[in-house]
Amino acid sequence: MKLEARHTMKTLHHSLSALFGAVPLFVLASAAHASLYTNQVGPNITYMNINEFDSQSVGPPPVSSTPTGLFGAPTLSPAGSDNLSFPTSTFIALVADGQFEFQDGKLTMDIAPTSPTGTLDSLTFDEGGAWRVTGSDASVEATLLFNDLRITSLDNVPLADPIIVTPTFSQTITVQNGSPSTDTGPGDVAIGTGDGGDANGIWDITATFDLDAALADAEMTGNITGVSVALDDQLLGDTGVDEESELNLGQIDKKHIIISGTTTTGPIVPEPASISGLLLGAAGLVMRRRRMA
Repeated sequence: MKLEARHTMKTLHHSLSALFGAVPLFVLASAAHASLYTNQVGPNITYMNINEFDSQSVGPPPVSSTPTGLFGAPTLSPAGSDNLSFPTSTFIALVADGQFEFQDGKLTMDIAPTSPTGTLDSLTFDEGGAWRVTGSDASVEATLLFNDLRITSLDNVPLADPIIVTPTFSQTITVQNGSPSTDTGPGDVAIGTGDGGDANGIWDITATFDLDAALADAEMTGNITGVSVALDDQLLGDTGVDEESELNLGQIDKKHIIISGTTTTGPIVPEPASISGLLLGAAGLVMRRRRMA
């Protein structure tokens, strides 16, 4: 059964989009932050052109705040692996008694096999964190959106028409204490206080991209040597004001963001100069055998 809290949050989601261009600045306080991070080169996968752009809206009351990097600088973790992690992420929405907060972290990057003869087979994005809802009117939500993930090159040659790849999602909400209302959908988890009380736990969203299957569906073959990614990470918290002055509180954060993938090594294709050399060598061998005959 769908949450009443989820319906409220979805309505707020749409309302925010409509309000950004029309509501005076004294109603919503918003801020933005952008970063470009260093390329990360793993033994099999390389992450390049990693860009972050964040926005945040808080209210009421209006609050002056500036996200300082919701993802933060990425690193390969463990060191020497192909897993890209954001260990210093500062995603957290915390609201109480009539407040709401919406955080949107945008991330773009290019991904390629480290070896020139390698091919990307699949990519996985795993995110998760903790949540808490208290009172009779509190709700929180985490959403992982993919604006775009596409195969951009085969055999190190850019595609004129990149292949768009759709994700397979799985999401879980684990309750550690209390009895909240919960709901999940593709790339989305929502938690509400339901009949009141205090509840907390953890959540996780995983998105998997089968690049090999997408290539086959496009009726194409070759080594997948380039992928571009554009995603949105969103957190939303909303609370009402209790008539009996009881606390309404909602908190949700992201404690881990990990990108991983699988690769294989394709056949080694000789360079054009090497092919010419092989042909000349074969021709010389034939001429030598004829002379000997």
